[in-house]
Amino acid sequence: MSHAIPPRGHATCPTHGTHACSAASGKWTHAHGGPGPRTARRDADPPRALDADEELLPAPAHPWEVPLLAVCAVVNLLAAAALAYTVWSVSGSLWWAVGVPASVPVGLWAARGLRYARQRAESVKISPTQFPEAYRMVASLSAGMGLSRVPEAYVRAGGEHWTVRTDAGGHRLHRYLVLPNDLFEVGERLRDPDAVAFLIAHQLGHVAAGHTGFWRRLATLGAHLVPGLGAALSRTMEYTADNHAFTHCPQGVHAVRLYAGGKHLYSRVNMGEMADRARTDRGLSLLVYHLLSHRPSNTRRMAALRDRARRGRVFL
Repeated sequence: MSHAIPPRGHATCPTHGTHACSAASGKWTHAHGGPGPRTARRDADPPRALDADEELLPAPAHPWEVPLLAVCAVVNLLAAAALAYTVWSVSGSLWWAVGVPASVPVGLWAARGLRYARQRAESVKISPTQFPEAYRMVASLSAGMGLSRVPEAYVRAGGEHWTVRTDAGGHRLHRYLVLPNDLFEVGERLRDPDAVAFLIAHQLGHVAAGHTGFWRRLATLGAHLVPGLGAALSRTMEYTADNHAFTHCPQGVHAVRLYAGGKHLYSRVNMGEMADRARTDRGLSLLVYHLLSHRPSNTRRMAALRDRARRGRVFL
């Protein structure tokens, strides 16, 4: 069931309580004619906990994620052993052979801490009084995904041409999201509430799937030294996060057009036409790009979101 509060006398979307929706054929559509951009509504109900008769909506992981995670973990152990052996061969000291590999987790922990500190020091924290619409979305979607704690959320200055994407991270027990300011209009209003909800749900999907955890990151760090291996795992994680977003906010799926057309022209992007190109576009250089990229291409991502019977192409 839905986890959002139904406003009195109105039907709602299953994520952030949008008015004037219907669930025809099992898909939520808006009265304004589909999943395209619309203006922000002025009234919003606060999020609440799930009722006793409500249940969490499951979101499947990409089928390649767990196998690739296991392979990356094995490669990571082999890389750590190779590093220790190399240091021991050069220095002849057991202390150096143990100390150098042991410094890698310390360095990763410090890097994650500095990254988190940067957001806390430089970005605007989303709260009930700052960007309240986005705050309600984060809280409501977190409850729907079964997160025990609502992640912190920040807004940072974006690039002129949509160069800054949404992001998710973690440090110690803290989990946080980062949204570019391009998602908002003057006065803190959301530029496209459905699209923002989808992007927030995508990043919360990373949190719910454990992608932001320290030990997971450490267990796969060495795999990124192998061309294409760490990138393949990253692509499956993106597909998994998209599954979470589509499960909890299907009406905002058009948000992926932002990465193709930018904040000014995204409404003109034909998702169906781009999704078709995932099947028709061929070439050796294009294949190599797909194999080395850490994110699914826009064409493949749109194809996976359009055809839910397929899980998203990772390799060929």
